[in-house]
Amino acid sequence: MTGPLLSVPSTPFPAEGLHRQGSMVWAPLRRWVDVSHKPEEVVRQLWVRRLHLDGGFSLQQMDQERRTHSGRRSPRADIVVWRSEADKQAGREPVLVVETKAGEGVVRPADFWQGESYARSAGARFLVLANASSHIVFELAKGVPGRARQINDWPKAADVGDEKRLEELVNRLEVFDREQFQRVLFECHSLLRDNHAMTPDRAFDTISKVLFLKLHVERSRTHETFTTKYLDEAARFLNSPRLTLHEQMFEQTKEAYSADDLFAKDDRLEISPDTFRDLVGKLERFNLSKTGEDIKGIAFERFLGRTFRGELGQFFTPRPVVEFIVDVLDPKEGEVVCDPAAGSGGFLIRVFDHVRDRIAADIAAERQRLIDTITAEYSDDADDAALDDRDRRIEIAVEELNKQLAPSGPDGGPTDTRVGRLAWQCIYGTDKEPRAARTAKMNMIMHGDGHGGIHWHDGLVDINGIFEGRFRVVVTNPPFGATVTSSQRIGSSPETDVPDDPDYRRRQQKRYGKEWLDAHHRVIDARGRKVLDQFEIGNGTTSRKTEQMFLERCLRLLEPGGRLGIVLPNGNLNASSQAWLRRWAEGKALLRAVVALPPETFKYSGASVTASVVFMDKFTEDDAQRWEQCWTDAFEATEQEFGPRRDALLSSATDALLHSDDAELRDLLDRLGALGVTRVLPRPTRARRDGLVRGAPTTTLRGLTWQGSATAATRELKKSYTERAAKVPGLTKALASLRTALKDLDEQQTAAMWKHVREAFDYPVFMATPKSVGITATGETGDNVPNDLPTVLAAWRQFKAENLSEGVA
Repeated sequence: MTGPLLSVPSTPFPAEGLHRQGSMVWAPLRRWVDVSHKPEEVVRQLWVRRLHLDGGFSLQQMDQERRTHSGRRSPRADIVVWRSEADKQAGREPVLVVETKAGEGVVRPADFWQGESYARSAGARFLVLANASSHIVFELAKGVPGRARQINDWPKAADVGDEKRLEELVNRLEVFDREQFQRVLFECHSLLRDNHAMTPDRAFDTISKVLFLKLHVERSRTHETFTTKYLDEAARFLNSPRLTLHEQMFEQTKEAYSADDLFAKDDRLEISPDTFRDLVGKLERFNLSKTGEDIKGIAFERFLGRTFRGELGQFFTPRPVVEFIVDVLDPKEGEVVCDPAAGSGGFLIRVFDHVRDRIAADIAAERQRLIDTITAEYSDDADDAALDDRDRRIEIAVEELNKQLAPSGPDGGPTDTRVGRLAWQCIYGTDKEPRAARTAKMNMIMHGDGHGGIHWHDGLVDINGIFEGRFRVVVTNPPFGATVTSSQRIGSSPETDVPDDPDYRRRQQKRYGKEWLDAHHRVIDARGRKVLDQFEIGNGTTSRKTEQMFLERCLRLLEPGGRLGIVLPNGNLNASSQAWLRRWAEGKALLRAVVALPPETFKYSGASVTASVVFMDKFTEDDAQRWEQCWTDAFEATEQEFGPRRDALLSSATDALLHSDDAELRDLLDRLGALGVTRVLPRPTRARRDGLVRGAPTTTLRGLTWQGSATAATRELKKSYTERAAKVPGLTKALASLRTALKDLDEQQTAAMWKHVREAFDYPVFMATPKSVGITATGETGDNVPNDLPTVLAAWRQFKAENLSEGVA
């Protein structure tokens, strides 16, 4: 809207900001504009100002709201910059396109559909996407639709006029912001080591606390308090002489994150005020809330890997292995996922990225369909007014659609979007080591949030939304070499207990329902009891290997038909002493795949064991019924052979049991028989086998008994028989031999039943033994490290398509 009564300013821009009169803003390329309902126009004019005053471009080199051509397919760009005024007049390729939006926060390219379309169709080399607080810059590759390389800054007028200088600028910007952030994290780490002689793990704890403090400051919109200027001024006005300023700030942070159970009540930020000021000085220029996840997430992950390669290696699974396992499990939108031994959160981050990428691709396709649908409503010779109307409609529709990509609300809390539901309702994990749990939360935040479901807690004990039968996917790399012992009891420590106040119960039950309440009561009722006794494989034992306990825990966390990916030491898969575990697991889940990892996979973390990735699907109700029916059929089939063999064994042993060829015993038995009293061997009892491993019923043989009426004469003869039998050792040996033979027959029938069940319950299992998995023995990863896992993944997908898509068990 043009204001005819407003005069033209004497300068394009004032010393600061823009020329304003009421709701009108001066736009040098368009005259006065009413911005009452156009906040994006203010952002656009601020960028015109920046290009002109900071970039050195003349207004004659620029245009705004420019279209590539006429017609309904014509895209429009907010700001277009040419190398010169002559290039603009001649209609040559522009060098730079700037697309602007109102609002703040991280810039999402998906929100800027039109500027990119214009830049590509017009042949521009550089594209800037900007909102009121942030911007990102891309160099666009000619002739390659969709190919763009993010760089760190936009070119100035002095750069675009000199091709050699422009090339040097682009090449110099190979280092991205993530490298800067990563470098700053290492500088902070070194500062703590130098100033306070901190060990790597303690230094990392301190950095984590400071980062959480910074996040709290950003989310509470008190950014100015995380600056050296504020610290210098505020230090003179401390309200509490007991606590330094940074300790007060940390106490506020602990309170803000109290629901996350991140910090103990006595946790402190134990550094000097001067060290805290130095840390703030290094970090204050980074806005974590508005930095892209690909920047801060990768930087933080690399910082973790390099810092803890030796000290905390047990909390890290190599990234290529993580990616492979998650890609095999292929979690879908809406599926609830858990890692009960989350470590630094690598699996959960990959799950989050995997599903978010699918959502983003779906929204991108829907966005294009929406654009095409609206565009088709306009004629090929549509005028600018019609195209402006089209663009407004598309902008509104695209903006509404793209809201589904937001993982959190403006306050950093839950939001009801597709990515928000993924972040806050579908990602869960625990780790009993507080540093690991805190690391996982920070790692998730850096990668785009989803930290709310991660807890400092023993993964074998229910907490909040983590309880049995709830998850569609469970993925984990449990601790190797550790044991769960009889001294570990429910409720004996914070990480094995649960809150039980009314507010907690009411809040959790409202969110998770009756299933949560039942699980909660089980934990409360089990307080003081052994953790071992809460599991089939642990009940009645004094210890079990931790990874074995986690195998059962993972299967119990899954809903029927749920998918599991777990890393297990190979001894569990091939050692004869662990056959019981394999047979137990066969009756709980379908084994889908086993991928043996090469020895160097975990060497960098100090682990000496070799391991494999095991993929399983928990039995559905139909699977469990079919499994039981197979055992019923197996018993009936094998009993046809072993029943007669057992009878024959008993029959053939009768004489040895009664008299063992002792003449006196035979005589006594004959005399008793004449009086109607006989010595008999009762039929053995058969009882379903107790224990972890299924098998034939256990045969129990009692001792011989007398049958017939008792008289004075028969009592005397039986007494004589008993006295004589005690002197005939063959009787005892015969009974022991028979019991051994019956036990051996039971084991033979068990083996035959297992053979029958496995043949009846047979299904294909994918097996692979990659020689390299993208990591060296020294922990190096990257494109130059050999990695067979992509080939294995392709083979798995082919196997799955051929064997598991047609109802195969």
